[in-house]
Amino acid sequence: MSIFERDAKAITITNRICHLALEFLHDRSNCLIRKDDQTLINGESCTYSLSLSHINDNTLILDEQVLAIKCNRMTHRHWLFHHREAWKLKDAGKNGAALDKELVTIELLDLMERLEGIRDKKTSRFDVPVSPRGSHVHDAAGLLKSKSARVFTLAAAGLVMAVLFLSLFISTMQYGRMLKTVLTLNDVITTTSQSNNETIDVLSTEMNRINEELYSLKDVVFQEKEAFEFNKKQTSMNLRWLASRFPRSSSSRAKAYEYLADRIEESETYGEMVFQMSRLPENNDQAETLMATDRSNRLSMDHYSSVFPGLILPVNTGFPDNDDSDFMISSGFIERRLSPLGSGGVKPHLAVDIINLDNIIKVSEGNDIIRDASQPGYAQAVYPGIMQEKGFDWVYGWHAEVRHELMPEVQKLFPQAQFWTSYYAHMEDESHLSEGASLDAGDFIGKIGNTGKSTGPHLHFELRVYHPGGQESNSYGTFDRINPYKRVRRSQQE
Repeated sequence: MSIFERDAKAITITNRICHLALEFLHDRSNCLIRKDDQTLINGESCTYSLSLSHINDNTLILDEQVLAIKCNRMTHRHWLFHHREAWKLKDAGKNGAALDKELVTIELLDLMERLEGIRDKKTSRFDVPVSPRGSHVHDAAGLLKSKSARVFTLAAAGLVMAVLFLSLFISTMQYGRMLKTVLTLNDVITTTSQSNNETIDVLSTEMNRINEELYSLKDVVFQEKEAFEFNKKQTSMNLRWLASRFPRSSSSRAKAYEYLADRIEESETYGEMVFQMSRLPENNDQAETLMATDRSNRLSMDHYSSVFPGLILPVNTGFPDNDDSDFMISSGFIERRLSPLGSGGVKPHLAVDIINLDNIIKVSEGNDIIRDASQPGYAQAVYPGIMQEKGFDWVYGWHAEVRHELMPEVQKLFPQAQFWTSYYAHMEDESHLSEGASLDAGDFIGKIGNTGKSTGPHLHFELRVYHPGGQESNSYGTFDRINPYKRVRRSQQE
């Protein structure tokens, strides 16, 4: 039974948290989310990291860390959820200690707010991590000094009042009543002072104990961090040593070991290290598959820029979070390319082939790279224009060509240019747009497919400039095909 199973509100919040966590993980077993330049409630900057691990179908582990940049203070929260008929919280800890049951619902609400903030790309404000030992001692001393000053002030005020009452009662010949009042007031002041002193002593003792525990916890965290860094470095060094021992016949496996050593050095948690170690290839085929299918080893479309300004990506996943990093160029613009269809010969490829990283390349049980056509995305207009032509042929399959008005950048390359077009091929079926229809940038043209002479689902994309004397021709005139994309250097991206 979950330790918090009786709290219906906590169960509802827990289900929401686990659904958000699974949404971040997708189909992965591990995920690390890091958000820099976050804000504490006192206005200072901090770094927030969230480690998610889906151990099996029934267990979720969440680890949170909030590191205050200015004073290098940290708060760590650990959550363990288990699924039976519904998600239940099995264990919760904060800064190495079990979380009090009375605070569970509040902490769960805070966790849910942080996860929703990450999902909605909103900025959260985090609690200030605990202070180092020294500042707590000063705070305790200040608190004691403040309490003592209030006691002394109260005593002084009582004495002044006693003197006033004494003068008043003497002047009115009521000395007996005055004396009784003074004695009573003195007893009250004495009792109050003793009670306050006892309270201050208890508070001082408790705060000293808390300071000692915090100091001890800080040492433990520091030691754990040093141990993690040592183990990470040792593991990566061992992998590099093993890579250097492979013979030339296992060069692909050696490269994969070097690649995984780099990933381990970038790991933030032990879970990430274990995940990378689980991917070690046993032969060259597995190594080549790993290097070919690992998303972090690819140059996605966000590493390129279009040759003309204002052009958007010609492909779209159809999901709200679609961006350039979801696609890559599998075959680029090249004058001489060996035929990928196995027919032999060298031919030019004056276009780019674009594939969906998540949904097109997969690994079969036999360790072969295959393309999954279930969800490759769709082609969209890169620039406003008019549907010039659409149709089907045995080479390009279902295709469409969109005509665009001239822009200065086109005329700079081709002074006699008449117009330019964007060309989309290998679509799944015929475009629903009629010839002559107007399009805006981003308008749907057709689903990415595998028709014609194609090695798998992808979009064949061209830019054509029509001008007199072009190297190729069709019924609309002569034209040249140009490279649609240029590589962006790292310094330009940053």
